[in-house]
Amino acid sequence: MQFSPTLQWRLLAWNDGSPLYYAAIHCWVALWGTSVVAFRSLSALFSTLSVFMFYLIARRMWANRFFVALSLMVYSFSFFQIWYAKESRSYALLDLLLLVSVYCMLLCLSEPTKLHMLGLAAAISLALYTHNMAMFYLPGFAAFWLLYPSQMTFSIRLRKAAVVGVMVLLLFAPWLPTLKKQTAMVLGHFWAPKPHAGDLLTTLFTFSGLDPYSLLELRHRLPINHFSGMQTLITLFLVAFGLSMAGAWWGVQPIDRRKGIALQLWTLLPIALVFLWSRISKSVYVDRNLIGASALMPMMLCVPVAVQLGKRRTAYQIITVALLIGAVASLSMQRRQRDDWRGLTAYLMKIPEQQRLVEVFQPYCQILVNYYATGPFKSYGRPEIAGLITDLHQPPSIPGFLPNLLAADPETILSQAIESGKYKEIDIALQLERMPPKVQAIPEFLSSHCSSVQNLTFGYGNLGVTRCLGPHE
Repeated sequence: MQFSPTLQWRLLAWNDGSPLYYAAIHCWVALWGTSVVAFRSLSALFSTLSVFMFYLIARRMWANRFFVALSLMVYSFSFFQIWYAKESRSYALLDLLLLVSVYCMLLCLSEPTKLHMLGLAAAISLALYTHNMAMFYLPGFAAFWLLYPSQMTFSIRLRKAAVVGVMVLLLFAPWLPTLKKQTAMVLGHFWAPKPHAGDLLTTLFTFSGLDPYSLLELRHRLPINHFSGMQTLITLFLVAFGLSMAGAWWGVQPIDRRKGIALQLWTLLPIALVFLWSRISKSVYVDRNLIGASALMPMMLCVPVAVQLGKRRTAYQIITVALLIGAVASLSMQRRQRDDWRGLTAYLMKIPEQQRLVEVFQPYCQILVNYYATGPFKSYGRPEIAGLITDLHQPPSIPGFLPNLLAADPETILSQAIESGKYKEIDIALQLERMPPKVQAIPEFLSSHCSSVQNLTFGYGNLGVTRCLGPHE
């Protein structure tokens, strides 16, 4: 964040990020400071604006008040959306820009003026500049454009789509050379495991505003233990999901059917495409990258409330109200925790021993520990903090600005620190998920090189500190 947007653009060629959010947060913290609240408030602002955009889309597609209110409530109570509204990352901005793109597309389909088309092209381009995974939404945009009811003929739609496509290409062209380098890097190495049917089901649960693991805790609070296992929950969800999908096009007016199918394709195509790509090629399946689909999933599931009639409408109202109750329950019982780097750093800073070394081998973790040590906890006596990044304040001059953890040799680094005789204590901060074998071996290595070793965990056990007390010389 401390580097200028111009330098960020160059550095991102060796990462997998996109530039827009980093430029926005760079300007934001320049105005409001570098506190945790300042960093996270920008995402909160984007998410608040997303709620308004969701309302505009829902009201424009179907003017049914119950549908608008119910779908808006399900979206607002989605634990997944709220989680990333509090993250200092690009997902809330991506969510907002994709919703703006859908709204601009609705305006174009209703009245294809030059201003509306320019707005659509700008919104899609900004979404692409926010996250590279926005590329997977383009087929959904195309399907929505061709299927959604409009006064335009099919041939006119194609011509207008070509114009918008050319504008997007021209606006996005400066990023294409960087995108090519990033794509080669991701295809060479990316951490996401190949998804399975269970991962896809979890994504559908999550994007509907439901957390199955939180809902299962209801068994301990309600007298339904024998009928509320995971299998029952999955069955109920799949039945409700299937009925809601069918209710958008079964027994409804043709114009409503086309609207419903267009919305379903826009929402589900990105999920399906990323899932299939990740099955047959390098996996990039990470549910947060598909947060735009999460934005309109609640609306998609509530469509039958707006288009069905009579007893069928009543039945769908019951289903969608149950969905809302499930979303509220999932949010209220949510136990998901962030990595508590603040708490870990506070612990490290408060240790009284000053003749001490803190080693943080994982580069992203080193950045976070340094941030908290030099910010919220700078009043404490600061020990020496080291890691693979030698200078956190200078822009890198070579590709791959974050050191390669896989190529590092933690045991050699720790051996040199111990043999130097400079330290009475050496503390190693670790993120315990996805650790390379060399990092996993650190506690065992220290047990044979220190007078005593303490292992502590933070949060829900995803972070840890290994303390080497009295290292042998």
